[in-house]
Amino acid sequence: MSKIRRAFLMATLEQYLTLLIGLVTLAALARLLTPAEIGLGVIGLGIGTIAFSLREFASPDFLIKRDHVDAEDVRTSFTVLLVLTTALSLLLYIGRGWLADFYHDASLVYFLDLVIIAAFVETLSLPTIALLRRDMAFGVLARIRTAGSIVASLTTIGLAFFGFGHMSFAFGLLAGALTTTLLAFAARPVASVFRPSVSSLREALHFGSYMGATSVLNKIYETLPQLLLGRIMTSTSVGIFNRANAVANLPDRVFLSAVFSVAFPILSEQVRQGENLRGSYLRAISYITVVYWPAHILLALLAYPAVRIVLGDNWSDASPIVAILCLASTFWFPVILTYPLLIALGQNREAFVSNCIGRIVSAIVLCSASFWGLTALALSQLITLPFQMMVSLHFVRKHVQFEWRDLLEALRPSAIVTASAMIGPVMVIAGHGFALDISPLAGFIAGVLAIAGWLAALIRTSHPFLAEVDRLRQGITPLLPWRRGGMSKATPAE
Repeated sequence: MSKIRRAFLMATLEQYLTLLIGLVTLAALARLLTPAEIGLGVIGLGIGTIAFSLREFASPDFLIKRDHVDAEDVRTSFTVLLVLTTALSLLLYIGRGWLADFYHDASLVYFLDLVIIAAFVETLSLPTIALLRRDMAFGVLARIRTAGSIVASLTTIGLAFFGFGHMSFAFGLLAGALTTTLLAFAARPVASVFRPSVSSLREALHFGSYMGATSVLNKIYETLPQLLLGRIMTSTSVGIFNRANAVANLPDRVFLSAVFSVAFPILSEQVRQGENLRGSYLRAISYITVVYWPAHILLALLAYPAVRIVLGDNWSDASPIVAILCLASTFWFPVILTYPLLIALGQNREAFVSNCIGRIVSAIVLCSASFWGLTALALSQLITLPFQMMVSLHFVRKHVQFEWRDLLEALRPSAIVTASAMIGPVMVIAGHGFALDISPLAGFIAGVLAIAGWLAALIRTSHPFLAEVDRLRQGITPLLPWRRGGMSKATPAE
């Protein structure tokens, strides 16, 4: 368990550093670029994301799943990745002119040229990153990815400041890819990876077939509604929705990204050791919801001051979108574990089918709603996310035996803690006539009251997560200045 906690701690540290960098970037770009410029950048990055998500058909993550990995496996992974990246780059290069005409933006041609180069650079590091994840070297990964994020952020902000507009996103993407790749090879130099090999081709393609299809579905689901907005509405609408989505996803970045980073390697190790995953799954669900639910509901209540602080006064149209997206996201909690759990169990087909059902139905709903505007697009997630929740739980219960009452029992303490944590913020809002558009100071007070209510309820309900909070307290206390050995309560005279 200590190994798991250390892995989670390092992954969480990485996510928090990345989140901090992302917040700075988000706030800076919201003030340096117009919503239209941000919308154009989102469109360009979205096209590249969908195109190169197809590389997952040759995902190097099969290196994590294998019991034993040798040099031939790594070389095969790189060879297949490079061939697939080359083919995808060629197709995108040929079609970039048509895409520029489709979105009425000639600069999209040059934007996609930079995206293609960045994809090639990133491909060089992917097998090495997978090996580091397999070894649970999350400390090394944290340093590599954080450095890449810092370079990408500074490049994007700097170029935006000097008037590069939406092209600053593309240059930032390339700078981050170069940094990550160079540091990955410095951490684990494997020169032989560049020698072509197909000795493990069958295993790589078998693993990647379902993962690739799943990745494509995920990327289409995440980016297609925004790409449609860019076609049927203005790039300004794309910018507003994208920034609102970025603010609404802050709890995911804080609490769930680290979970996803370590879930697959840890679950794979537990499967290899023959452990029963029922207890691990229900405990993970309990841990996730006790922080995830309060964070999202609090952000929904404080959407207006949050948008004003993060994005500035010119983005007030994003506030109601943030509130709706946060409320819808409370249903997302089991989905984050479904895919890594099924893959760790070797149920690649089941992982793909569950994701396929949830994503395709949801994508149809989201794309249909996008024709009715931003608010309709946000409200549609109150349909799609509960649907994906039920699909995920259905497939998990086929392989991890638990009853519905077991799940409800695991969720009950989290629901009590969430309700208790919201008492303070609701009182603050009630004091302002139940208007959500409160000042940042009132929002800060509401946030402090929410944390106090959360801690009190955590103790009162004896929630299992309390043990983790206490363990964190024990780790931090010795670091406090007044608790160090050199500090004494004795007076100088004594």
